[in-house]
Amino acid sequence: MRNITGLLLILLLALLPACYHMRVEAEAVAPRVINIPGHPHDVVKKIRTLVEDKWKCRILETDNSGNILITAPYHFTTDTGFGQPAGGRKYYTQLRIEVHQDNDAATAQLSHYNFEIRTSYAYNKEGQVGTMYKHYPYEEYPGMFDLTLINREMDRASAEIQRIFQEYR
Repeated sequence: MRNITGLLLILLLALLPACYHMRVEAEAVAPRVINIPGHPHDVVKKIRTLVEDKWKCRILETDNSGNILITAPYHFTTDTGFGQPAGGRKYYTQLRIEVHQDNDAATAQLSHYNFEIRTSYAYNKEGQVGTMYKHYPYEEYPGMFDLTLINREMDRASAEIQRIFQEYR
């Protein structure tokens, strides 16, 4: 009996990481720094065109100088692994793109501004079906998040920004 209990405990511990990532505090997601030839005003204009036209994502905020862009929240991946609700966990992020002058070139710093999971659950309550939507901000529920997903998205966005400036050389 003791061996069966021990085996069940080991199995339970092996399945826990499928749902949670054993993180108690939010870890910083490293920003991506891109060195780009050109003036910050021109760089921001090209990045804004990329975000709005190619990515089909709105810019929600800019600072007074126009050199900081914050995107609207957008869905970039869905986790449909074991134990996920129907439809999975939908990962959303907002990006913060800051461009500043660096000698004869510009530097763009890409970081996440907001990072959250959105899910919906359907449940049967007294013969009625209802739907409940939940939002999980990264800072409040860090253990639920797979950071490889946001890092992959940050790498993708950074590579696309670099690519548009290589075309103009």
